[in-house]
Amino acid sequence: MKSSTSKSSVITQILLAAVAIAIGYLLLFSKSAAVITLCQILCGGIVAIGIASIASFFLAGDFRRIDRYGFALGTLLVLMGLIGLIRINDVTANFEFLTGLLSLILGVLVLQGTVQMKVLDYPIWILNLVISLASIAGAFCVLSGITAITGRIAGFSSWILLICGCSCLFSMMVTWICILLAGRREKKMEAEKAAAAERAEQARIEAEEKAKQEEQARKAAEAAQAQAIEQARKEAAALAKTEAEAEAQAQREAQAQRDEMAAKAAEAKARAEEEAKNEFPPVESPELVFGSDQGDENTAQ
Repeated sequence: MKSSTSKSSVITQILLAAVAIAIGYLLLFSKSAAVITLCQILCGGIVAIGIASIASFFLAGDFRRIDRYGFALGTLLVLMGLIGLIRINDVTANFEFLTGLLSLILGVLVLQGTVQMKVLDYPIWILNLVISLASIAGAFCVLSGITAITGRIAGFSSWILLICGCSCLFSMMVTWICILLAGRREKKMEAEKAAAAERAEQARIEAEEKAKQEEQARKAAEAAQAQAIEQARKEAAALAKTEAEAEAQAQREAQAQRDEMAAKAAEAKARAEEEAKNEFPPVESPELVFGSDQGDENTAQ
């Protein structure tokens, strides 16, 4: 929709420039051209531009939008052109003023192209600025009736009209080229940005993958370390248990040996005592014997 609207605007500018060039050329280089005929061409061109604007309003779908006034502008131009054809004598009487007005419109269009070139950063905007300012200044002189300037050059208004028409076409062509180049440059920059963004995204994904792998490796190392520590702890506990059992076993064996040695010592002692008793029997005491006999005697008595 926007493309169609832009095309209709370009067509309108081309028609304006073509009408200006045709009228300016006929005024300067055709001796048989009558002013009334040129006025008819001018009014007919205005009607053609209005019809094109109305057609574009429907073809471009601008009737679906509230900020499009192609139909109103086209209708106004058609009516103005028809009124000009009807009152062709009045138009002819003010022909120089109308050509100055058309030159001013074309000069402003060239100035717009200058602004576009400046914004797009193309150095040729300086040349276009000079042309647009010269065109606007010449049209201003024609419209204001400064005879001190317009009276010194024969056909001044016609030259200004021809120059403005040619300048408008030149400006449109250069602006179109600049916009085309700017579009390609923007597409290239967008492609580079997209490629850079893609590379950055790929790098981010790779970094995340690498970080994930490092995290997994770290966790695996921690798990292996924990497992090794647990295994070492178990082995240390088993070794401590084995040592404790061995020490307890050694203590038990030592205690058993001590008990056995004590038992043997006690047995040897008892045997020695027994042998001592057998070797030296006990002697009976005489007192005991005598006492025993006396008792027996007392008993007998």
